[in-house]
Amino acid sequence: MKPLVDALARVAYRSAYNLARVYWRVRHPQTHGVFVGIWCGERVLLLQNSYKRQLSMPGGGLHRGESPAEAGARELQEEVGVRLGPHALRPCFETVGTDEHKQDHVHFLEVTVETEPTLAVDDREVVWAGFIDLEMALRLPVSSLVRTYLEDARRRRSSRATRR
Repeated sequence: MKPLVDALARVAYRSAYNLARVYWRVRHPQTHGVFVGIWCGERVLLLQNSYKRQLSMPGGGLHRGESPAEAGARELQEEVGVRLGPHALRPCFETVGTDEHKQDHVHFLEVTVETEPTLAVDDREVVWAGFIDLEMALRLPVSSLVRTYLEDARRRRSSRATRR
């Protein structure tokens, strides 16, 4: 029964996303969201949402009155089962994306972990998650917002390594 329920949930996510895209195309709203980069060495956590073709990172929209760090901690738990407090997430990058016919103001947060945490995906909204080497991640089909962050992270990480 679970595989059937999961499949129906994926159809619902795809349908809701497609409806949202129509709304965004008509209304061009401003949205505010967050993505979280979890790093283990030179490997970053990427995930595959059931309703998008490109790889992404844990993240989503900010709820009313929620800080980016609170939203990031919530999304980490919801999407990959990782429990971290908002205080563990450090802001590192902000950008505005317009790929989906909306002004998407995105806060990127980061955390570095010593060992890869155990990941738990629901096989509904998120169908895969794993740690990928940064250079490999940049060769994969990732969303433009995530690509912008990864390129910035590569620049920041290489300048840190140079200073050592």
